[in-house]
Amino acid sequence: MTSFCPIFLPVFIDAGAKKLVLGKIWIYLQKWKEVADRLKEEMSPFFFAVAELAVSRGFEVADVNEGALSLNLNGEFAVMVDKTGAMNYHPYKEVFDMMDEVAKLWEEIPGEEREEGMQMNM
Repeated sequence: MTSFCPIFLPVFIDAGAKKLVLGKIWIYLQKWKEVADRLKEEMSPFFFAVAELAVSRGFEVADVNEGALSLNLNGEFAVMVDKTGAMNYHPYKEVFDMMDEVAKLWEEIPGEEREEGMQMNM
């Protein structure tokens, strides 16, 4: 029986390449900050509260689009919450665990419109 033993060779990066890599990382972080700032501006107090709750439970904020907050879980669409608190979702356990808290936030946040939200298609 033979075993595999990987050999690690040192990798040297010259100063110019190092600056280039750091520059790309800096640009990426700046773009991410711009997107995060834009999302905060577009979020109502209700969406902001839902986003904080969702992030604390492992979700990622995907977008705020046409009056709805989209959340991903493990890089895939998980749930969309509209401004009325209605939810369009994949039946993930994590989404079900969060539903009551989202409804409670909607009740507690003042100034949100109380209108009919998304409807289930059957």
